[in-house]
Amino acid sequence: MRKLKRALLFLLVSLAVFAAVSAFLARELTKPPRRIVGDPPPELAKMVQSVTFHSRDNFMLSGWFASCENSTRAVVLLHGNGTSRRQVMARVQLFHDAGYAVLLYDARGHGLSEGDKVSAGWFETEDLMGALDFLHAKGLKEFGCLGISQGGATILLAAEKLPESVRWTIVESSYPDIRDALDRRFRSSVHLPGWLAGALLIPFAELRLGLSIDKISPIDHIASLRCPVFVLGGSTDKHTLPQSTQAIFAAAREPKELWVVNGAAHVDLCGFGQQEYNKRILAFISKVKTGSH
Repeated sequence: MRKLKRALLFLLVSLAVFAAVSAFLARELTKPPRRIVGDPPPELAKMVQSVTFHSRDNFMLSGWFASCENSTRAVVLLHGNGTSRRQVMARVQLFHDAGYAVLLYDARGHGLSEGDKVSAGWFETEDLMGALDFLHAKGLKEFGCLGISQGGATILLAAEKLPESVRWTIVESSYPDIRDALDRRFRSSVHLPGWLAGALLIPFAELRLGLSIDKISPIDHIASLRCPVFVLGGSTDKHTLPQSTQAIFAAAREPKELWVVNGAAHVDLCGFGQQEYNKRILAFISKVKTGSH
């Protein structure tokens, strides 16, 4: 009898600890991962200006904007979770030289932007729509959107909202749905499947966000894009497996392109293979401009 009581006590304590850890991790998962942004690097300092604008749900967002003389085209660059606009700044020169104005901003709860929760791209769609409103107000008329990881998920989750003025999208290293993303991260960090490690974390996170995480499923929205999409991923990415990248691509409508970058993990694909990256990106947007897609 004493052994049974001890076993029950151990079980109760274990469950209590599991619940406490799950609640803590749910808060960590959804709280703003602030990062210091600092000044733009010298090579961009003369090109960009600091700007602020509002998301569609009225959060003040902070970013950098590079205008392009005599151009009515612009690119919006979206960074991944836990970083800031600095993650995508290596792409500014590429697009600016191609004749695009460029806006890169901190998503809500990141960098210098307002926000007390993050949602892996769901509420961040309101940030993207605010960015497009900002560019429209500047008289720009045609847009492309490029997002990394959560940034790419944000673009796909916003597919139904994006105006026809968005002429192309580029999605890099983005997860197909949030359960897949959590599963991969749990397996790599604590060596447990997501359904087990997240058994309580997910309900706690849903309570904090006021949202069913099953809605956070970019793969269910990509077919709603009304423009060409270029899907990229790394062949050794353990966070977004190559088969996940392939599944996202398969779910997209034509016209579409795919590049699984040989040897790349969940890294900045631009920095990993810059010459080939630049060549493929420019070729993609050139097809869109000439209507050859």
